Amino acid sequence: MASVEQSAEQTFASADKSRSISPIEERLIALLKDGGPLFREQLKRRMGIPRTTIFEGLKKLIARGEVKIFPFYSSEKLGRGRPLVLFCLAGDKK
Repeated sequence: MASVEQSAEQTFASADKSRSISPIEERLIALLKDGGPLFREQLKRRMGIPRTTIFEGLKKLIARGEVKIFPFYSSEKLGRGRPLVLFCLAGDKK
C-alpha cells in the first residue's frame, strides 16, 4: 500500500508553494486544529463547499509543510472508491 502514500505525496507536492494563505486554507487549518485528524469527507461536510475547492487548499498547505497526510488502512474491506486518507496539522501529536 506504499503506492497510495507515494501517489498522494506526488499529487500534493506539485501544488503551488506560495506563502499567501486563502480564507479556505485558514478554515482548513482551524478545522484540523480543533478536530484533529480528519478524512476528506469529514472536511467536506464540515466546510460545506465542493471537495475540489478543499482539495486545492489542502494541496497548498501540504506543499508548504503545514498539513500532513496519512493513508488509513483497515482490516475490513472498505469497497471501491478513493483510498481513505487522514489529514492533520504538521505539528499535531494526536
